[in-house]
Amino acid sequence: MNTDGAMVFEQTRKIQLYHTDATGRITLSALCRFAQESAGGHAERLGLGMKQLAAQNTAWVLREQAMHVSRYPELGEMVRISTWPTRAERILCHRDYRICDENGQLVARGTSAWLGLDLATRHPRKADSFFHLPAELMPEPVFDHPLAALQAPQDDCLADIRTVRASDMDGLGHMNNLRYLDWIADHLALFGMKTPFGCVRIRHAREVRDKDKLEVRHAVTGEGAVLLQMRHLEHAKEVCLARLDLGSSRHAAGE
Repeated sequence: MNTDGAMVFEQTRKIQLYHTDATGRITLSALCRFAQESAGGHAERLGLGMKQLAAQNTAWVLREQAMHVSRYPELGEMVRISTWPTRAERILCHRDYRICDENGQLVARGTSAWLGLDLATRHPRKADSFFHLPAELMPEPVFDHPLAALQAPQDDCLADIRTVRASDMDGLGHMNNLRYLDWIADHLALFGMKTPFGCVRIRHAREVRDKDKLEVRHAVTGEGAVLLQMRHLEHAKEVCLARLDLGSSRHAAGE
């Protein structure tokens, strides 16, 4: 593993049309894509990129992520992504990130937990079997407090059924983690919820494949938080669990 470079990796991106929604502002999934692509670039420098792990028949798979969004930037804006690993424990490797605008103002900050999937067994590897970054070199995490708890909505909640399509799949043979965020946005829009959320947390439980049918269901708490669950239609096993809060997000600076 190469640790000669800085432990914080930075990258600048410009918001393109295909990163935005109908309001002309970046989508949540695009913000997460920026974070993940920067993480991938850093992993390569550390000797832990996708191609490097593929030589060990291993691939990075997202287990959980949380993002707190302060502002959704507009088409054409430049953002700066900073990312760094924070710790490894049992089967999970944790990585945080911060996204700022051209003026250095915070756009979003987040954390993620990844596992190394053994492609032969489809089971996670122990982190210390391939991730050997010394703990003393890893910077502090972006959050210094516990994240909002995740819980499933009750049975009598709003739901719709979706089928996994070829365009949802990635090179690992399962639905890409960013597509879950797009599905969440589509599902909530069906029920008139288009407000940009400030805090999002999602945890993945199992893989889904092409043509799988999922039930997407949600409920709103008394505090206005959205509790959302996706589960396999055939056997009702949970696929992912998410919580979305309005938090501090705003459409534009100054609001």
